[in-house]
Amino acid sequence: MDEESVQVFLPPRERCFERLRLARFGETVTCVHCGDDAVTKRGTTDKDAQQYRCKHCETYFSDLTKTIFWQHRFGLEEMFCIVKEMRSEPTAQIARDLDRDYEAVLNFVHKVQDVSGDIDEFDLYNVCEADEVYVTAGEKALEDEDGSPRSRGLFKKGRGTFESDKPPVLTLVRRDDGRVRFLVCENLQDADEDIAEYGDGSVILCTDGYTIYNDIEDKEGVDGHLAVAHSETYVIGDAHTNTCENRHSFLRQWLAKFRGVSKHHLQKYLGFLELKLNSPNDWFEKLLCYDDRDERCSFSS
Repeated sequence: MDEESVQVFLPPRERCFERLRLARFGETVTCVHCGDDAVTKRGTTDKDAQQYRCKHCETYFSDLTKTIFWQHRFGLEEMFCIVKEMRSEPTAQIARDLDRDYEAVLNFVHKVQDVSGDIDEFDLYNVCEADEVYVTAGEKALEDEDGSPRSRGLFKKGRGTFESDKPPVLTLVRRDDGRVRFLVCENLQDADEDIAEYGDGSVILCTDGYTIYNDIEDKEGVDGHLAVAHSETYVIGDAHTNTCENRHSFLRQWLAKFRGVSKHHLQKYLGFLELKLNSPNDWFEKLLCYDDRDERCSFSS
């Protein structure tokens, strides 16, 4: 797409800055270093970001400082567009639409995906579910040493491993509010340890009859275990994994849009999906106010 056409469908840059400021600061801009509101304006950057000086700690910052949009070569309106389009479009298509370098767009996409998985804390309490799904994902875009396209596990059925290009994804769901966490695993040998790490000690865990969940109630963090043998039935009272199955349907449909995902980046993609599923109404605002000093915004989880 030519540059003039690109500008037609991009949001106005100033509107993007207004939304970013409102998400980060509300009505009053505060220093991103010390939190004081004794802030004065000091011109703009070459990307049109407002610059500020804090009178309290005598530091300078801008609208973009310590956000996910900081220190990238794109204009803010382009980055807003990338975040919007990465929900459903492959990175290569976004790069073509913006007439931008693919690797640069990919690096920003990966940044957003990394942040998405870190925005909210996640733990398990009360009645929860755990289930596994196997995703076809290999060495996308890589070739074998002989130069031929790498043979991947595209048509393998049944359970797989990360090594066999069919990595298992362990899905954890809190029954109370439906919040989900996807964990890409090398294999499922330590699935019980992975689950117990998120438990607060009150967890009654519902699973299928897969042996990896045997005796999980003995792990610290898990109080009880309800297993359903799917060869016989799918629901026994409150014991079922239907919520996990629902999340798996979203996972499969969403990954299909990208026409193949590298297994080395699968966790990044699923981190972004988690954010979308867990915060359907304010996921974008959470990204806008994320503090890139590895601190969290004040959203409840």
